[in-house]
Amino acid sequence: DLPPVEELQLLAEASTSFKGSSAERVANVAAAARNLDGYVVPAGEEFNFNQAVGDINPENGFKEALVISGGRTVKGVGGGVCQVSTTAFRALYQAGLPVLERNQHAYRVRWYDPIVGYDAAVYQPYLNLRMKNDTPGPLLVRAVAKGGVMTVQLYGVPDGRKVTVSKPVILSRTPHPPVQYVVDASLRPGQVKQVDWAVDGYRTRITRTVVSPSGEVRTDVLNSNFRPWRAVYLVGPGTQFGGQGGARASR
Repeated sequence: DLPPVEELQLLAEASTSFKGSSAERVANVAAAARNLDGYVVPAGEEFNFNQAVGDINPENGFKEALVISGGRTVKGVGGGVCQVSTTAFRALYQAGLPVLERNQHAYRVRWYDPIVGYDAAVYQPYLNLRMKNDTPGPLLVRAVAKGGVMTVQLYGVPDGRKVTVSKPVILSRTPHPPVQYVVDASLRPGQVKQVDWAVDGYRTRITRTVVSPSGEVRTDVLNSNFRPWRAVYLVGPGTQFGGQGGARASR
């Protein structure tokens, strides 16, 4: 149902880096990108990320990696898929598509820096990314993960709109809480394992202006409120830490 290829033009694209990711995270980014590539959104319909990538489970090639769940950073199937949803969101947002559902991460995630507050978290079946295709024709999504770079391109029929996305404005910053040590009986005495990393909290705002061919101006804002996040260490029973004389971790 796509129009002739010569009528399809690149409407927007975005790239993010996942260099330095674990092998499991790289595999998840690749699996999600592979499923998203070639996704078509008919005119007037919605881009639905969870529908496009399918079930995030081991049967579909997804592995265990770090995810945010229950107020902690823990291992879960599909860790890293948000690299793809965030990149897709940036391309869709830059194309001027209306936002139907977008969820921020609980805390500022370094993979999406240096642009703060320009992310899109997904977590099946609770969190999704959905955008409305209000262009004159269907959208074709191309997604490629290569060399540690995730790229999403949107091809469609241009309608002459002009889109401007501002740089993020930091509205406030909240220092992260003190470090927390948690006794883990599975570790040997003296063993220490970091499982969460400290990051300050941020309130940010990004402004988008969409000007239609007729001159109509639509402005919307993208607000994010990232929680301050503490560093957490698991320690073996009886482990001492801290300053002079040390201190004991408690359960």
